[in-house]
Amino acid sequence: HLDTPTEILHTILLGIVKYFWGQTVFILEKSKLLSVLQSRMESISQNGLNLPSFSPDYMCRYRGSLIGKHFKSLAQVMPFLIYDLVPQIVVDGWNVIGELVVLLWHTTIEDREKYLAQLSRTIDDVLNVTARCAPSILILKPKFHFLVHLPMYIRRFGPAILFSTE
Repeated sequence: HLDTPTEILHTILLGIVKYFWGQTVFILEKSKLLSVLQSRMESISQNGLNLPSFSPDYMCRYRGSLIGKHFKSLAQVMPFLIYDLVPQIVVDGWNVIGELVVLLWHTTIEDREKYLAQLSRTIDDVLNVTARCAPSILILKPKFHFLVHLPMYIRRFGPAILFSTE
């Protein structure tokens, strides 16, 4: 257990971000606003964003079959796209997910204690907003529990992106 760190691709992008994407798409489809999301995605200027491949048509058409790079891109832009389309708690969820992704994709950590304190607060925020959005998911999906262990693994092994297996 102590020698097997939490793998961020599967835990964060293909776990937490994917779960929030599914919830957001469900809300948008139910309210017939998925086309608005796609239009907003198409209007994003990619200058200054770390987006490897941002294809709104593909992401909306194949919304249930996305991979890690899509979820990493979505984590960066979703709050700006859905701010008035979904309940505020969902926007809050995307805000803290974006902060979490930024923190975890660091390759160097200048002040480890400060970084770990900020990461722990952000993890708490993710868990709190998730409990308000979809409390049952905290019990059903162990990836949310794995978040709690990330600071310990980062303390032991260094930046999470460096002990990624993918």
